Amino acid sequence: MNFKNTFGKEALGILILFCLSLYFAVFHQLDKVPIHSWDESLFSLRALHMHLYGEYMYDFNFFPDLIDHQNTKLPFTTFFQVLSIKIFGINELAIRLPISLIYIFTVFYVLFHFKNRFDAPWSGYVFGLVGITIIGFVAPHFLRSGDQDAPYACYLLLTTIAFIDYIETRKTKPLVVFTFFSLAALLTKNLLCGLLVPGLLLFVLFTRQLIPTLKDYRFWLASFTIVGIYAGLIYYYELQYPGFFDRMWNYELFGRYTKTIEPHNRPPLYYVGYLASEKMTPYFFMLPVIFLFAFREGQVPKIKNSTLGVGLVTICYLFFISISKTKAPWYVAPIYMFGAYLMAVGSIPFFNYLKKQSRRDVIAILGGIFIVWASLYAKVVLKNLNAEPILEDERIGWFMTKVAKEHPQYKKFTIVETGFGASAAFYREQYNREKEDFNISLKRTFDFEDNQIILICRNSVFSSTKKLYDFQIIKEWETCKLLKIVSKK
Repeated sequence: MNFKNTFGKEALGILILFCLSLYFAVFHQLDKVPIHSWDESLFSLRALHMHLYGEYMYDFNFFPDLIDHQNTKLPFTTFFQVLSIKIFGINELAIRLPISLIYIFTVFYVLFHFKNRFDAPWSGYVFGLVGITIIGFVAPHFLRSGDQDAPYACYLLLTTIAFIDYIETRKTKPLVVFTFFSLAALLTKNLLCGLLVPGLLLFVLFTRQLIPTLKDYRFWLASFTIVGIYAGLIYYYELQYPGFFDRMWNYELFGRYTKTIEPHNRPPLYYVGYLASEKMTPYFFMLPVIFLFAFREGQVPKIKNSTLGVGLVTICYLFFISISKTKAPWYVAPIYMFGAYLMAVGSIPFFNYLKKQSRRDVIAILGGIFIVWASLYAKVVLKNLNAEPILEDERIGWFMTKVAKEHPQYKKFTIVETGFGASAAFYREQYNREKEDFNISLKRTFDFEDNQIILICRNSVFSSTKKLYDFQIIKEWETCKLLKIVSKK
């Protein structure tokens, strides 16, 4: 069975099917559900502020009626979201589309990487097909959201494979790629990307390339460029916003490593159990087999190096986030991308094995694999199609859409939100700036006037309002209500 002509006559048909599979998993109904609470809404407001005022937002109280909450996230990936807002306006698609496109760029980068490095374009397709069937990755807070954990994972993978290429070839081009994506990761998720370093160092030691690397002035130039740009930016922000570094270090970085921040206290083996669940099944269980398979006698050196390098980075990264005091589910994002890459590398000797089998056996084996993949893919797509807002404050955007459609006469009302309120603030800005004649305000207190129209989605807010006021229910949907205040009790 011939696997060599992927870029021949069949290339267009294969590419179309591949792109269709990517579309339905990654893009279809990307803007169906409203902006999620906390991280996605915070990234949305960061991008919105930069879009409106052209400057970095260091505290969320720039938006009226939001509490003090300092921003120490660095803005590299946010720039793409700002550009998207300028093109598509203030909406969910503008916030999420850049994240999806960064992933698609990574998929095609890896596709050509496999063609050029291994002469195995089929395995490049495997990377993309595995990525879109990792249940935990194609989900809110990851790929289908405005959060920046998915692009961070992509940057780390591209950094790793570029470094492996540099160590093997000593060429300047992969070192430039390594420098760029290292900076992209640093300027997106800060020093968290430093967890890549132990794995890369072990790779250099195992391949006996430490001394040649230390002697290469280009390596030092790349390292000083990365450190210099990052340190310079942090110093600039500290000068502009005193206390920036202290908050970044003690809340975003070292503080999370040494103590539990927010309700993220979990046992050491939490991530292993998390990945072994449906979040990464069955791929998680196949990775050790892939790793061992790559080191069989007679295996191609490039396959060994890629497996060793990415495998060591994966193990070290998993180890360090597992011993961190703060364990949030989204910290595993790079594991998903590393895992997909290792699965793709492992598919190279697998395809070589298939070449030696009879046509009947090949059809049977690939048929079984396709059934498993298709079931995972269907689960991902159906989950995306049936997605609905879960938390009460996440329903605000959806409810506002219903109100605007079914009761267009109500264009002036107050959103009452006693939580952080970032989702509500985003939709207030969207409607007031993008839609005609809307005048929406946001508040967290219960001092209403007679005939005032309020929109609420928290049961606790409704209970408090019910105790203090008589009102008329204009529209109701799940926990959300549009009320007209009649009088105070």
